[in-house]
Amino acid sequence: MTPPEGQQRGYDGRTADRAGRPDTMGRPAWSDHPDGPDRPARPMTERPERPPAGERPATGRGPRPGTAGPPAAGRGDRTGARTAAGRPPTDRPSYHPRATANRTGGDTRRGAASATSTMAVGDRGRGISDSGRRPMHPAERDALYDTVDQAALSKIELQDRDEEATTYRRVGVDGTGGTGARRAAGTGGRHATGPDGRRGPTGPNRPGAAAANGTAKPGRRLGTRGPKWWRARPLWLRRLVVFGFLSFGLLMVAGMATIYAATKVPLPENIKTDQASLIYYADGNSEVARFNSDIDRYDVPLAKISKDLQHAVLAAENKNFYNEPGISYRGIARALWVNVKGGEIAQGGSTITQQYVKNAFLTQDRTFTRKMKEVVMAVKLDKKYSKDQILEFYLNTIYFGRGVNGIEAAAQAYFGKHAADLNAAESAVIAGLIRNPNNLDPVKNPDDAKRRWNEVIDTMIAQDWLKERPAYPENVLPTKPSANSTAQEEYIKQQVLKELEAQGITEDQINTGGLRIITTIDKNAQDQAVAAVNQVLQGPLAQHPDVRPGLVALRPGTGEVLAWYGGPLYGKDPATGQERYLDNVSDAKIMSGSTFKVITLAAALEQGVSLKSTFASPRRVELENPGGDTYVVNNDEGEPDEVSQDLIKATAMSTNTVYVPLGKQIGIDNVEEMAKRLGITSEIKPGLAGMTLGHDTLRPVEMATVYNTFAGGGVRADTHVVKDVLNSSGHSILRPSPNAKKVLDGHIVRDTTYALEQVIKSGTGRRTAQLADNRPAAGKTGTVQEYAAAWFCGYTPQISSCVSVFRGDALFDGEHPKAGHSLAGLLNGRGVYGADWPAQIWKAFMDGAHRGLEIKQFEAPTYEGEIQTFTPSPTPTPTDLPTTPASDGLLPGQPGYTFDPADPFGWNRNRNNNGGNGGNGGTASPSPSPAPSPTPERPGGILDNLPGTDDD
Repeated sequence: MTPPEGQQRGYDGRTADRAGRPDTMGRPAWSDHPDGPDRPARPMTERPERPPAGERPATGRGPRPGTAGPPAAGRGDRTGARTAAGRPPTDRPSYHPRATANRTGGDTRRGAASATSTMAVGDRGRGISDSGRRPMHPAERDALYDTVDQAALSKIELQDRDEEATTYRRVGVDGTGGTGARRAAGTGGRHATGPDGRRGPTGPNRPGAAAANGTAKPGRRLGTRGPKWWRARPLWLRRLVVFGFLSFGLLMVAGMATIYAATKVPLPENIKTDQASLIYYADGNSEVARFNSDIDRYDVPLAKISKDLQHAVLAAENKNFYNEPGISYRGIARALWVNVKGGEIAQGGSTITQQYVKNAFLTQDRTFTRKMKEVVMAVKLDKKYSKDQILEFYLNTIYFGRGVNGIEAAAQAYFGKHAADLNAAESAVIAGLIRNPNNLDPVKNPDDAKRRWNEVIDTMIAQDWLKERPAYPENVLPTKPSANSTAQEEYIKQQVLKELEAQGITEDQINTGGLRIITTIDKNAQDQAVAAVNQVLQGPLAQHPDVRPGLVALRPGTGEVLAWYGGPLYGKDPATGQERYLDNVSDAKIMSGSTFKVITLAAALEQGVSLKSTFASPRRVELENPGGDTYVVNNDEGEPDEVSQDLIKATAMSTNTVYVPLGKQIGIDNVEEMAKRLGITSEIKPGLAGMTLGHDTLRPVEMATVYNTFAGGGVRADTHVVKDVLNSSGHSILRPSPNAKKVLDGHIVRDTTYALEQVIKSGTGRRTAQLADNRPAAGKTGTVQEYAAAWFCGYTPQISSCVSVFRGDALFDGEHPKAGHSLAGLLNGRGVYGADWPAQIWKAFMDGAHRGLEIKQFEAPTYEGEIQTFTPSPTPTPTDLPTTPASDGLLPGQPGYTFDPADPFGWNRNRNNNGGNGGNGGTASPSPSPAPSPTPERPGGILDNLPGTDDD
């Protein structure tokens, strides 16, 4: 504001406009009224004249900036004036701003001046004259002029000054609008000065006052809305954020509008053409199998789909389909949130309309872009077609498993009926498949399928679509194998499908996406696996078609599957009536028998037990379980008694009465922890002594992972079949990681391997498992109680493999196998041990798979750990020892022990026996249960056995 002519004294001793004209800020003419600038100004002629300098009271004036000397009584300083006149001082307050400066030694800092000015003028303090009151004292008159200047000029600040004019600008309430931060004036100064040396306005609202008090930065305008942290941000930042959000919203709306306008919604008959996916061996050229190259689909109108079937599908996928829009706002928000976090869209929750769009027109990519396209097309579809039409499109295109698309083909594949003829119970089975067709097939996974069926039925009843609960249908048809497909191809396909689904690739995408799936399977190893099983079991399978063999071979250290034999039958054999869909390697759950002992051995070595530690090895031991019951452990019937064995021999001969007490001695919890560390994922019953004998059911692929960990030098890796997945364009979309991890120290691996080598060299597998060319190998036999199952697992430095053979489902009824679920009597009238069929299959496969490979040696054992002597009960004191020679083969502390002075510890008793057999387990019961009885073909000791019939 440039003051025109007609000027009066301003705040800095120069000139300012005093004419009766409004200023540039729109305010009335500056007023000199004692009530402040908000009252109308009096005419200049009515103002009291200032007395000449010579007639002013001799009270003096406070020191001006830049002057020195003692302070005199300033104008308006009643204390100084009354004292100079010889009158006593009064306690009436001063009215002049500089009076405070006089009393405080000339401290005219901006904060002090502001406080004084506010008290004297703004608050109309005691002593301020007004119209109708007593005449003003000259000091009051001076205070009036100066105070008015301060109050008015506190709302402006100096902007520019030249020789002709001085320009001011308005100052906001919060102090903004200034030319920058101003530093406080020094002692004795009247006004603060800016960086340019010019004095600025003072007062409570002057620029920089807040900064001087530490409450805000000069030049920053605080916000008035929102939380404190938002209001304190700079104005430019707040505007930038708001503008950014608005721009993003506009771009989103514009993009969606563009996509919406450009998107066309084709009819079901115009949907994309499906392409079959191919599975290859590890070389990437040889084909293993194909996924559903002949997918069935038959379109039918909605009128030919039963109401029960329509309601079942709605109950399973979108019960509010007829009352909601075609999109799920919650699903869109979730997709946006996952995209912001940088992940991929893994959650479901789409409506039926969105599912139809995704399955019919889009890829299965789980990305935000695909989700947005899905939303746009769903909205347009919902506006263009009725709900009945959309439901008809959906039911005719959705995938139901077994290579069928559409509701009519599904009804034929699962029940042999038309879609119009399905009742409520059958409809619920069909509807339950949509979420996961492969894993919810009622033939492959009846328990999961029935659980899903119950969920669908419950929703139908809750929606009043069904009055009462029907019975679960039992007329589901079996799965038909693909044309020209062998059982092994089907099992490999099923394993590939499981792994891809675990990685987020759906069965529908696999069946229709034209994928190229490269597996880890070696063609030569796979051929050798099939040949080995056929060589050993061709005759037995013809006589006993319910026998179920399984074989899996792995590459040490990587977990790659080299060969996979899931069973000789997939589907239903019309000649024998046998029907199989569960993989004998990855689906079947059976007891592991003595193959589990390798886990107990590794746990003992980790606890500091040496291979050379000695243990009592009686034929029978009774142990107490945590629950208080007695656990009876037996070795095999006919096995010669041994006084003691070290861990090497106990492993070679699979001695139960050594290993079960060993597991309890080192702690069953340590054995369980070791099992999980090595790759056992099935549930293990805690605290049972029988854990060492493999009384917990697990999948053969888990035990194969355990032995592969030892073959890989203590490195455990996830067992996997899929190596790479390419889309129809040839780009890799999935390359699984094996998650290899070191879980065992080297000395544990070396000592365990050495003990397992003795099983093949001189133990239970010496007659059937020794490889050709004296190739070093380590392995372990396993026979489940009463021949419910038989095992052989072993490895070389290049390949590890595991073979299991069982009958039926190897189920137990209490302590004994169910009828038709045991291998008893199948081999020349006797039971099948692990050293029989499993070891023979293992040898045949390993010899063929290693043909042409270099012969590699294992590392030597370390024998680390403390050599200890363990007995089932405490050793008696010398006074308790018997004095008669011993002839019973018992150790000190055992019931019935007789003392021999020449052999006080019993180490050499019964050493004339030629080894011993491993047993087939113990029983957990209050009373002992007998072990398998010998047969005429199996009269006793291991040397009397026929070739290939070593026990366990």
